[in-house]
Amino acid sequence: MNLRLARYVDRWVGLAICFVLWLVARARGALTGRHTVPPLLATTPDDPADRAAPPRRVLAIKFYGLGNIAMILPTLQALRQGDPNTRVDFLTLPGNVSLLRRSGLVGDVLTVEVSSFGAFLRSALGLASGLRRARYDTVLDFEQFMKLSGILAFWTGAASRVGFNTEGQARGWLYTHRVAYADTDHMADIFMRTALPSSRAILPAPRVRLAVDVAERADILAKLGIGADEPVVAMHVGTGPNYDKIALKRWDVDRFAAVADELVSRLGARIVFTGVGAEEASLVDEALGVMRHPERALSACDRLSVVELLALLDASRFVVSNDTSVMHLTGLVDTPVVAFFGATEPRLYGPRGDHDLVFYKSLFCSPCLSNYNLKMSRCVNPVCMRAITVDEVLRGIAARFPEIADAAAPRAASL
Repeated sequence: MNLRLARYVDRWVGLAICFVLWLVARARGALTGRHTVPPLLATTPDDPADRAAPPRRVLAIKFYGLGNIAMILPTLQALRQGDPNTRVDFLTLPGNVSLLRRSGLVGDVLTVEVSSFGAFLRSALGLASGLRRARYDTVLDFEQFMKLSGILAFWTGAASRVGFNTEGQARGWLYTHRVAYADTDHMADIFMRTALPSSRAILPAPRVRLAVDVAERADILAKLGIGADEPVVAMHVGTGPNYDKIALKRWDVDRFAAVADELVSRLGARIVFTGVGAEEASLVDEALGVMRHPERALSACDRLSVVELLALLDASRFVVSNDTSVMHLTGLVDTPVVAFFGATEPRLYGPRGDHDLVFYKSLFCSPCLSNYNLKMSRCVNPVCMRAITVDEVLRGIAARFPEIADAAAPRAASL
C-alpha cells in the first residue's frame, strides 16, 4: 500500500466519515436524551471534576511505529498498576505484536494488514464484528493524526473513548474525552495524558525495562558468530518507511562507516548493522562497502526477530542509531544509545537514559516533521543531519564512554 497516499485518504475521507458518524450520534442523542459524543467544537468537559469510569476492559490503538509502541508501554503499565484486574487489548500492525507480547502488559493483540489496500479492507472488515462483541468499556487511541483509529474506537461502542484532539487535524469529534495534543513534552508523557481522564496517569512517565536472559544474549551472539567476550556495538543506519522525497532523519551512511571503523580501531569492536527490508539492507551493504575494516562488521538485516533484536541491543556496549525504533528499543533494555536528530526533535522523541548521547543542531528550520503536518515535509536538503560531523561524534563518544578514549586525535576526517 502507498502509505503516503493512505495518509491523505485518511485525512480527507476520514474527515467526512467522522463528521457523518458524529452527526448521526448527536441526532440519536437528541432523540434518546443520552449523548455519546460531545458538541462538535467542545474541547473541555462540562465539569472539570468529571472523570471517565474506571477502566476494566480496555482497547488501546496505535498502528504505525515500533518506537511509538515502546513509548506507550509506560501508559499500559500505569493502567495495570492502577488496578491489576484491568485487561488491556491492543489493536496495531503485525510488526508490533512480539514487542507487546514480550512486555507482558497486554491480553489479546489484534492486527490490521496494510500490505495492500485489499488486505487492509479484508482485515478491517474482519475486525468490525469482533470489536463490537468484545464489549470494551474504554478505548485509548494513541494515534496523533490518523482518523481511522477514531472511527474504530467509535465503532466499539465503548462508553469512554479517549484520544488526541490534535490542532488542525479535526480528529477529536468521536471521542468522549478529547485530550489536548501539543508538542510540549516527551512523547512518552504525551501518551500518558490519555490516562488522565481515568486518573491512572503517572507523570512524568516512568521508564519501562524489559529483561533479557543471559541465555538469550548468548544465543544471539552465537547466531551472529560473535565471541562472548568481544565488545559489540550495534548500528542502525536506516529510518524505517520514508514518506518524503528523501530520508530526512538519516545520517549519511559513509559517516556511520567512518565511526564504525574508529570503534574497531580503538575498541576492537564487532559492529553489527541492523535493519529490515530491501532499502535498509542496501544501506548496510553500502556501509560495509566503504569501511576500512569490514571483516569486523556484519549485516543482521532481516535476520533477527524483535525479541532477538532486544537481546542484541542488551548485549551491546552501546548503540548508534538514527531517530527510529531501534533507538527506543535500546532504552527498554537500558543500553546507552548515541542518537542523531534533525528533522525531529530530541525533546519529544529522544532517548531518556542518563548515559545516552544525542546530536542535534537545533537549526531555525528544525524540526520540520511533526504530527501537525502528518510527519511529511517538503525539505530536500537535510542540512540539520549533514551538519553533524564524524569528528564531533567521535569526540562525544570518547567523552561519554571513557574506555574508548584515545590519546591520539580522531583519525577520521569530517565528511
